[in-house]
Amino acid sequence: MPLAKHWERFIILFRINEGTYMFFIIFGTRGVTSTKEQGQFHCPHCGPNSSYRLKSVRRFFTLYFIPLIPLDSLGQYIECSQCQGTYNENVLSYSPANAEKQVEAMFMIAMKQVMIGMLLADGVIDDSEVKVLQDIFEELAGVEVSEEDLREEIEVIQKEGSSCLEMVAAISHSLNNSGKEKVIRAAYRIAMADNVFDESESEFLSDLSAAMDITSAHLRGIMSELMQ
Repeated sequence: MPLAKHWERFIILFRINEGTYMFFIIFGTRGVTSTKEQGQFHCPHCGPNSSYRLKSVRRFFTLYFIPLIPLDSLGQYIECSQCQGTYNENVLSYSPANAEKQVEAMFMIAMKQVMIGMLLADGVIDDSEVKVLQDIFEELAGVEVSEEDLREEIEVIQKEGSSCLEMVAAISHSLNNSGKEKVIRAAYRIAMADNVFDESESEFLSDLSAAMDITSAHLRGIMSELMQ
């Protein structure tokens, strides 16, 4: 957000000859905004290739409202030339491509955590579930995960009692329905690796759906398709 203009005014009153003649000296400070540089950036509102101005605000000593002496700096901000939106300077380093990669990496981490959560839901670490988890993760990420590393991660999560639901909820806003359904399908595949879908696994799937704002009707639709 832009820095508000800062005004301070002081009036000195001089009186001469007892009521015959008076004059004022008005001085104070005010914030003066200047443009330091211009360029193009990815505006959060207008999109890529938008023009911006880097604005700097400095406090000046003023005499009769005229800025004369520069004082301290009050800060800087970015202003979009199209929408006049104002942003922190960090907006210049925003890269949609990098942001997309970060979301994808978070999705893969969350997906693995979800599958481990489902694997642990019934309290039994089944070898077939571990193998299916390896296969699904390789399909999605294109990266192999060794059984040794996976079992170590499962053991850590089991000991800590950590839940994947908070992580899933945090990234759900960046997932469309297809992405959310992919999470449900992966979890269900883990549950069915031992050909048993028990109550604890069903409850985990319901909690997972709620974390991603998937309605009960939507979940029933997914499950109906999976069970065919």
